[in-house]
Amino acid sequence: MAHNTIAVNVPAKQEIEAVNGVIKQLKEYQSKNWAIGLNGDNLAPDGFLAFFTERQLPFSYYVRAQGVNVGEPTAYQVNTDTLNHYVALIRSAEGLAVHAVIEQLNRYKANNWAIGLNGTTLQPDDFLPFFDTRGVPFAYYVRSGGVELGAPAAYDNNIKALQQYLQHLGQ
Repeated sequence: MAHNTIAVNVPAKQEIEAVNGVIKQLKEYQSKNWAIGLNGDNLAPDGFLAFFTERQLPFSYYVRAQGVNVGEPTAYQVNTDTLNHYVALIRSAEGLAVHAVIEQLNRYKANNWAIGLNGTTLQPDDFLPFFDTRGVPFAYYVRSGGVELGAPAAYDNNIKALQQYLQHLGQ
């Protein structure tokens, strides 16, 4: 595969679920020897082609319809392998991002810095969108400007929540 970077604009979990749905559909089409890439009835580009194109993934066609003979039956497996590799890249990129945030949480813990709200401005910090976009619960710890939220255990609770998220993502 030519692409080594992942630019996913949806949460990793959601993207992996979408990919798994397409893999399931590819297997269904394979069991029926149906065309992929082009619709067997009218030769219009299909949802498989769109899915791969939107993600800039290479696609292998297989069409045996209306006198059109494109690709080989191995295309089902080639496309499935491409999607499995894509999921592995997503998991890897997500793992790196989560581990960086865990390191950051440990640094904040060592310094007893606020998490959830900036300790100086009391404005939301970058932890909040990171946790929110992943659907991971976030525990605040703020002791600043008369604001007292959470407890020191929040650092470890957030780290544990991220570790559980990664375990779930790996399934």
